[in-house]
Amino acid sequence: MEKLKQRLSKTADRIRIYNKIANISQITRRYFAINGFDGVITIIGVLIGNFIIGTQDFKHIIIAGSAVCISLGVSGVWSAYNSESAERAKEIKDLEAFTLHDLDGTIISKAQNFASRVLAVINGFSAGATAFLPLLPFFFAKHIDINTSYYIGFGIAFIILIGIGVFLGKVSKRNIVFSALKMVAAGIFCVLLSFLLELID
Repeated sequence: MEKLKQRLSKTADRIRIYNKIANISQITRRYFAINGFDGVITIIGVLIGNFIIGTQDFKHIIIAGSAVCISLGVSGVWSAYNSESAERAKEIKDLEAFTLHDLDGTIISKAQNFASRVLAVINGFSAGATAFLPLLPFFFAKHIDINTSYYIGFGIAFIILIGIGVFLGKVSKRNIVFSALKMVAAGIFCVLLSFLLELID
């Protein structure tokens, strides 16, 4: 037990050092907000599209929505890892050129590699998770009306948008209510534009 505590303590210390070197926490907040927003707006589009065409089979909604969640998650992980690892590799190369030292295997290199992996996971998870949560009511559609599942799903989506707005307001130290309202406005705008699709002849 004592050895486990020591290992956990060393791991925590190492992560704190990596965070200071690679600025992980600040970028994580940004990734979480941006991709969480993308995820929930995307699933709002999926739900409103199914609602407009009158999809009543909960399985179809779950399959379509889950496929979107998987796509968002995979895309988020791959895109973030490739972009972050490329950018951080360039930073290492530039630093090596400036210091005339090989930094491979150093704590700086390890911190940058660790940051690329963490940010990739956060990028994919935030989008996939926020997209998946509004789908939860449809897993219980056998026990509740399908239209009720839609309304609950939309409610969850807008609660997530409010949460993201509050989070961004606190981070930026701006008006929390105004920040939340901006997120909600984006969701409403998405819904209104989607309903315009009914005008397509």
